[in-house]
Amino acid sequence: MSSLLSSVRSTVSPDIGLDLGTANTVVYERGAGVIVSEPSVVAYDLRTDEIVAIGRAAKELEGRTPAHIRVVRPLQRGTISDFRAAQTLVARLVDRALASRPRLAPRLIACIPGCATDIECKAVEQAVRAAGARYTTYVPQAVAAAVGAGLDVTSLRAQMVVDIGGGTTEIAVLGTAGVIRLSSIQVGGDVFDQAIAQRLRAERFAVGALTAEQLKIDLGFAGRPRGVAPALVSGGDLEAASPRTREVSETLVGEAMEDGIERILRGVLAVLESVPPDVASDLIESGITLTGGGALIAGLASRIGARGNVPTTVALDPLTCVARGAGEILGSPTLLEQVRPHADRFTRWYQSLRIGMRESYSP
Repeated sequence: MSSLLSSVRSTVSPDIGLDLGTANTVVYERGAGVIVSEPSVVAYDLRTDEIVAIGRAAKELEGRTPAHIRVVRPLQRGTISDFRAAQTLVARLVDRALASRPRLAPRLIACIPGCATDIECKAVEQAVRAAGARYTTYVPQAVAAAVGAGLDVTSLRAQMVVDIGGGTTEIAVLGTAGVIRLSSIQVGGDVFDQAIAQRLRAERFAVGALTAEQLKIDLGFAGRPRGVAPALVSGGDLEAASPRTREVSETLVGEAMEDGIERILRGVLAVLESVPPDVASDLIESGITLTGGGALIAGLASRIGARGNVPTTVALDPLTCVARGAGEILGSPTLLEQVRPHADRFTRWYQSLRIGMRESYSP
């Protein structure tokens, strides 16, 4: 009977997991899977203050708009920088996802990076509520990523997840539905894109953000070059002040990305060095799971595994792990209560004592 009632409720008031990311926003409905995945980009008309495009349509306008059209990313480094644009993005994507059937307002859970302040967490919650959800809450991004990757976060054995998003990398060690260690570093896909563009600019060749991102996807690597053929890209010759094309090698792209990759490696090693011996022993068996778009960087998993001396694998469909995990957490009241941040640090501290864990946060 309870399962029938749950099915009826989810039909008229679905459970939605939302990964409101710096680069992409993913909407997941429990029982239906990922139903929307769009770039976190909004374009609006400065003359009328009206939204003219969101998601993929807005991203395609980047660098190609007249002066009165502004293209913005409402999230920077995992937190909201433009509240109105973020609220509009969430509202329209959720409406688009659920437009095919009559429904009540959904229950919605959003994910936040570990570096987010209480004010930034509240801003995410308010943006989601303003989008029309009847119930909203949030969970740490790394915890949702772990659940979405299929890790059993209720297990006594400690497990580690590294979620490499567009704006931040979340590194977490989890056990018995709690956070043992949590580190959030402001390195992600955007840092790699900017580094590639800056490296080319140093060679007097300018490319746009979309071209830099595509170079990262096609030629990026961590470790040894793969032997991929150079890519022919179009851009601006800064010396001749005219458009031209040139070849870009994977070596150039890899060198540009190296600093960001090293920062991620140092973050992972710092967390591994900080855990108690028993937890370290667990991690040798359970390994590290990579999620997020950055998990797809060629060679990154093997490089982390070699440096940390811990087996490292890439989750299945790493781009959607956070949203899928959030939706599954929302569908489990017991798990939600265990992993949801509490309203004050005293309560969080008391719970950590009760279950024998410690939380740590690093910038």
